[in-house]
Amino acid sequence: MNTTPHAATAESLLHRLYPWIARVIHVRWRVRRSVHQEQAQELLRALRRGNGRVSANLALHVEGFLARLHREWFPDEWRPRPTYAEVVADFEWWLDVAERWGESRRPVREPRRPSEPMAEQPPTLLRILSLPATCTRTRFLTTWRRFLKANHPDLNPDQTPEERRRFKEAVALWRR
Repeated sequence: MNTTPHAATAESLLHRLYPWIARVIHVRWRVRRSVHQEQAQELLRALRRGNGRVSANLALHVEGFLARLHREWFPDEWRPRPTYAEVVADFEWWLDVAERWGESRRPVREPRRPSEPMAEQPPTLLRILSLPATCTRTRFLTTWRRFLKANHPDLNPDQTPEERRRFKEAVALWRR
């Protein structure tokens, strides 16, 4: 047994490549994906058993598998007769591109809701209700109903004259 310089590279490449074999769809593939997956699993098991030491026979199997997969994966015009180093470089380039596909290019934004209309109420009324000038109609109505329930004279018979005056002022300012 001898140690090949590309054993670690081949193992790491096969680890990165294995999940993509099942995902890649290509109309020209002559061999089913499952065949490539089984071969990749067998090679990974053999490489693990060797603990970094690879026989010449296993090195040839790895090189042959990657060459066959390269012919299936890349178009014929890509490289007519690639070397092993070029095959590895092509797969590493493709994996770098493919692994970035999952990354988002833009920050994820919240789905855009249709903008709600603004509450067209006098600023004085909005101040009484402690609402900002840019308040939406929905928020205004919610706050307005709570205010009415909390300050209506029929529901609060023991109100002070100042509280009644404030309630009457708010009702007078309200635009329907």
